[in-house]
Amino acid sequence: MSTTRKVLTVNRDRQLSLLDETQAVTSHRKAQSTQRVFVSPDPNDIFLGAVSLKVHLRSAGLKAPFVIRDLLLEQDWREFESQYHSRGRAPYAPMAMMGLILYGVGQGIHSLRTLEQMARVDLGCMWVSGGIGPDHSVIGQFIARHADLISSGLFESLTASVLKRSGGNSQQLAGDGTVIEAACSHYGLLHQEAVEAQHQAARDAVDKVPDDATKQARLEQAEYTAELMRTRVEKKQAQGKSTEHLRISPTEPEAMVQRQKRGRGSAPAYKPSILANEQRVVVAQAVDVSSETAVIPAMLDQSESVSGQTTEALLLDAGYCCDAVIEEALERDINLLCPEGQIPGQGKASTKYYTKGCFDYDESTDSYRCPAGEVLTAI
Repeated sequence: MSTTRKVLTVNRDRQLSLLDETQAVTSHRKAQSTQRVFVSPDPNDIFLGAVSLKVHLRSAGLKAPFVIRDLLLEQDWREFESQYHSRGRAPYAPMAMMGLILYGVGQGIHSLRTLEQMARVDLGCMWVSGGIGPDHSVIGQFIARHADLISSGLFESLTASVLKRSGGNSQQLAGDGTVIEAACSHYGLLHQEAVEAQHQAARDAVDKVPDDATKQARLEQAEYTAELMRTRVEKKQAQGKSTEHLRISPTEPEAMVQRQKRGRGSAPAYKPSILANEQRVVVAQAVDVSSETAVIPAMLDQSESVSGQTTEALLLDAGYCCDAVIEEALERDINLLCPEGQIPGQGKASTKYYTKGCFDYDESTDSYRCPAGEVLTAI
């Protein structure tokens, strides 16, 4: 049994019909690089009665839809377009789909179903996307298909366009990170013994039916999960830490079980981080499984690639005060403004080491003196 997806089209006829019928015109565009035909409507053809959508939005004082569409028109979409087959029903143009997603994110919308609804009712969104009406599954498929391009190439080219328009730079940046919960359920987490048992069960199932593609896929996933779990166990053991509470998700093993924000307990999660300039433009972004500090070098590289400028000053919170970040700032000759997180001289007591706050800095000699009276000077 085959099913067909209903395609929503916007009536672009400025002449109202005398009959109660919907007349819709869908614009198509052929990509020069692949000759693939895409559904790429022109928002200038959309009318609200006798008034064009463009005139209506301008009279309402809305600027964001025009800015977003102009920025999208400046981007090169050939790499996106090359990922589509040359035959079959014409897909929505990548620029139109990204317009819908970016406009929605700007409105604080992240749900695919809410994006689907917004595409049908929001006039600003219709200008940005040309009035396309994809359902939530099509939006999800688009994001999954182009995830790498969206987070790398498009982010950098789009940010470069924003910096050019705003006159911003990346000479002084501020960075921060957070924790976002993974999509998998924390109720299905497994300890190492359960992971190994699941792996063995998947291997036994394939041995019985070697040609079953579904069982083979489950085995591959189980092997990947087991390998990740072994790596984490070995790392914990090397650090002399207990592995008693170490767990992993069999459906999203990359996520690390870690404490959530605002006291919401622990769950599989990731740590996204950003760098933003003085105009609050995000010039670099990265996601790590569990570390905010590990991505600092990559984000500084990305910022330089986007703006063509090196960073002179970097503002971070106390969570970034570690040897790796300090050494990176020294190597790049960046003025690092980062509190140590403790009141000078009142850091945590330690039987083995002095805390950073216990050291006194002498600006005249550019040296530090420890409580034992020893002096540390720059080489």
